[in-house]
Amino acid sequence: MAKKPLKNKEIAVAKKTAPTKKAVAKKTAPTKKAVAKKTAPSQQKSYGGDAQFLASIQPYALKKNEKYMNAKQRKHFLNILESWHTQLQFEQDRTADKIQDNVSNFPDESDRATHEEEFTLELRTRERERKLLSKIIESIDCLKVDDYGYCASCGVEVGIRRLEARPTATRCIDCKTIEEIHERQKYG
Repeated sequence: MAKKPLKNKEIAVAKKTAPTKKAVAKKTAPTKKAVAKKTAPSQQKSYGGDAQFLASIQPYALKKNEKYMNAKQRKHFLNILESWHTQLQFEQDRTADKIQDNVSNFPDESDRATHEEEFTLELRTRERERKLLSKIIESIDCLKVDDYGYCASCGVEVGIRRLEARPTATRCIDCKTIEEIHERQKYG
């Protein structure tokens, strides 16, 4: 008789612990998603919003038998590159003004450390954007000499959709893939 109640208690304990573990797991999963959702917009913003900018581009309406990189397409990409350049230049200027204006003396060390970390991240972002600005200027120069949109390695068309996804692309998808494979083998 003593064995039956013991088994029932074991079963009851097992039943109580199993739902509790599931409930805990369910509570932690939404929290992680909520944290990921909160950090995503700041990550987009921190890199100059180029993901947002490129998503806002109106796709070029390709027509059948249309010549590649005709005047209309060059104008389309020139508008994209110039507006992207303007946006990034504005962010660069805003950061420079912010750094000059916001020289604060924080009595608390943790406040000062937080402030310096924010500036470090901002400067790192602006450095990436500075490099991107130089690529944009190179692309604009290539557009002006009718060299834009052709692969720097093999000379084939890069493609309208690829250029809309990354207006500073200088290689076709095949050459870029091969280049990335070589980089992984070399540095990987």
